[in-house]
Amino acid sequence: MYRNAWNPGRAWTPRSATAWRFLLAVAGVLWSGPLRSPVAAQDPSSPPAAPAVPGAPNEASKVAVLFNTRSPRSQEVALFYARSRGIPETQVIGLDCESETLITRQAFLTQILTPLRRVLAERGLAQFDPADATRMTATRLRYLVPVYGMPFRIVNDTNLIEPAAASLPEELRRNGASVDADLMLLASQPPVVWAGPISNPFFAATNAAALRPEAGLFLVSRLDGPTPELAMGLVSQALEAERDGLWGCAYLDLRGVKDGPYKLGDDWLGSAEAVCRLLGFETFVDRNEATLAAGYPMNDIGIYAGWYDANVSGPFTLPRVDFRPGAIAYHLHSFSAFAPRNTDQNWVGPLVAKGATVTMGCVDEPFLQLSPNFGAFLARFASGMNFAEAGAVGQPALSWQTLLIGDPLYRPFSPDLFARARDLEQRGSPLLSWTLLHRVNSFLQSGGNVSRALADLETVPAAGTNAVLAAKVARLYAEKSRLRQAINWGQKSLASGGVPAERSRLFLEVADWQRTLGRPEDSLATLAALVKEAPAHPDLLAIRRRQLELARDLDRADEKAFFQAEVDRLAATAPAGQ
Repeated sequence: MYRNAWNPGRAWTPRSATAWRFLLAVAGVLWSGPLRSPVAAQDPSSPPAAPAVPGAPNEASKVAVLFNTRSPRSQEVALFYARSRGIPETQVIGLDCESETLITRQAFLTQILTPLRRVLAERGLAQFDPADATRMTATRLRYLVPVYGMPFRIVNDTNLIEPAAASLPEELRRNGASVDADLMLLASQPPVVWAGPISNPFFAATNAAALRPEAGLFLVSRLDGPTPELAMGLVSQALEAERDGLWGCAYLDLRGVKDGPYKLGDDWLGSAEAVCRLLGFETFVDRNEATLAAGYPMNDIGIYAGWYDANVSGPFTLPRVDFRPGAIAYHLHSFSAFAPRNTDQNWVGPLVAKGATVTMGCVDEPFLQLSPNFGAFLARFASGMNFAEAGAVGQPALSWQTLLIGDPLYRPFSPDLFARARDLEQRGSPLLSWTLLHRVNSFLQSGGNVSRALADLETVPAAGTNAVLAAKVARLYAEKSRLRQAINWGQKSLASGGVPAERSRLFLEVADWQRTLGRPEDSLATLAALVKEAPAHPDLLAIRRRQLELARDLDRADEKAFFQAEVDRLAATAPAGQ
């Protein structure tokens, strides 16, 4: 059941052999026939330079940063990135674009593509065939990075008639695309048919070295968002996570689709669960059809992926969202990147505004099968690819609607997180509790014994006074149905502090464990402590309903009357369905 009457993100029902061949390619079946012309087979104060990440190649010399000379602060963002990453300023390129948002196909060619080729040639960054100025023959570059102020969407031009497009399914006879998706084809062999998508020959590839202009592909992601400061923040957050690692929790909001064409979306997001667990993230998966409610506790977000609301919703509408530096966030929706500089419409802009470091989305209807495959992306990102590499191989289609937002060189998982942990230990970092939690989770995911993990954790001197570790011990005891111990450790965690969302989750868990053990008075007292601590809890109605049930169990007339009045008061103003 779709929440949007005009049905964005609808599955594409193919009506031709060409369309079916494309779906087979998306599914991973080898196929050599393209939908259309394929990718060729062959000044603020200077921040510190990017820290050296052991095991990660220095790709800064291969980056060209693109800004809009008509946008007052676009160059500022471009120079900030260049100085942060040590990119030569000769590779910071200004383009004269009339618009900062939408652009026509003709303007894309005359204001971006053609002048970009000219500047690359003039600065010795690329060579072109003397007989054909559109055919790149060599380049020193690998990455193109449009920044805040550069247009992001090419609008569909109904006056552009391309005879080759007639062979495409009717649904795909559109020449609109994201600017970045078409910039990826800068090195591909002309002629290019602009209508429709191109089957991505690098989809789900595992060899990052194959992603290069010589094979027809530039790696493109942009530094963008609702403000220039947020765009520059994407860089700072990436550098922090590269230095310290990306730690925390993973949240996957599935829809519980069992069959039909939309099961593909759940499969893509669901395939990320194993990756999150192997990386050691404390992983929470919701399989209810509805998206997460505002009261769903989300703390220390390292990874988030969900679907399918048109506009930002649930916990992400709250004033503060607890993203970790370096956080990965994605909401699958057809128009998730329709307005990436907006703070409350669609998803990409709001996620950046709330603190995500990398995200992605679509600027126009891509059809579900041609949306980014988050599972494929995350698996490659976790293997050590940088953001632009993983983002490229996570796209089933090129020259289509996808926009990648974030530092293309961001590489949080190379070397792996546990190698980073050794450095944090030497520095005495406060992140050490997270490194231990990730080690325990990784051990359990690889088949380790829960009792062994518990024994090891309980010997850690800080476990009883560290909110993160004590909460993990509590949940491991609950997993073994040893609820008395779970309650004891849960209370230790609550006594040790912790962030509000994690405390809310733990209060509710402890209350459930107490009720299961036949201790309704203790459960009621725990919920009362939660309400006292968080009187404006976004899911106060659900808490009051639980308190009402407990008061009924205890047959407390006065409390029953109070909680019933609270439920009635809150329900009167609650959104439909709550």
